[in-house]
Amino acid sequence: MRYNTYTKGLKCRVFDIETTGLYPGRDRIISASFIDPDGSNLTQYFSESSASEHLTVSSILSEFSDCDVIITYNGQSFDVPFVLTRARKYGIAEELPAFFNADVYRWLKSYWPLAETAPSLSQKSVEKMLGIGASRTDLINGGECIQLYSEYINLDNEKAKDLILLHNGDDVRQLARITQALSFLPYDKISFDKGFMLKLSSSSLFGETTHKIITTGLKLSDNVLSVCAKSYPACQPCAFYEDEMELQCSGSGEVSLKINVKSSGALRFADLKGLKVPEDELQCRQHIKSGYLILQTEDGVNFGACCELAKILLRRLV
Repeated sequence: MRYNTYTKGLKCRVFDIETTGLYPGRDRIISASFIDPDGSNLTQYFSESSASEHLTVSSILSEFSDCDVIITYNGQSFDVPFVLTRARKYGIAEELPAFFNADVYRWLKSYWPLAETAPSLSQKSVEKMLGIGASRTDLINGGECIQLYSEYINLDNEKAKDLILLHNGDDVRQLARITQALSFLPYDKISFDKGFMLKLSSSSLFGETTHKIITTGLKLSDNVLSVCAKSYPACQPCAFYEDEMELQCSGSGEVSLKINVKSSGALRFADLKGLKVPEDELQCRQHIKSGYLILQTEDGVNFGACCELAKILLRRLV
């Protein structure tokens, strides 16, 4: 994602599925497509029959395991839970691999000023509004995939399969183009509200372990900047109780970070010296005054400063 610094250094893939309906308890996955955000490395999976859907689900889970960020369009509500339900049905997995789901639909709905005036926030409508609608090559919509799949299964119609894969492929290609055009989104606020991922490495006698720390968002009050997260796999259980912060990780990987906040009028700030955070570790130095990191002013919350401070302190888990 070109403009989102919170995904820098993370492996991101754009993801979309086609299904026989909206209900994962009874409907099936027809196909799944993955592509890199720059539009390269398209990978597609197709259920050759209803009996082979489990192979498609296994392939999706394998892709998930190899990714840090999965980019979807309304995937938090549809694609991702659909995959999980089908995985549970086949006894393949009870939980999904650890990744951060960047749901572009939710970001646009909540943070794009034009969303309120848009006739629709369907992916195709957004493509047109961003001026990339003409880049599509497919001739069908998602609903038509169901009939085409029936033709492929019952009539061995290879053209029907090709049309489905073309449509599913165009969905991820276009979503990749959308992500490259979203320079206007407030990524600091999105990461403050929705969370972000950190990748940390720890060493032991058994070798090096990579931990994915997925936060679920930050909260700033008069007295505390708090962060909730989870570590996959769990970091070593720990508890740091210091004058300016508390950092805990349970044996199950639940992480809690609480940073003491001082206030003066509308200002909210954190004591960097008390937190043992050198000023040169921070990129947001314009928000540092006399050894304090300004988290909020009369103009509002400095979301980027809050997130950066949280990142630095969460790294102490390993």
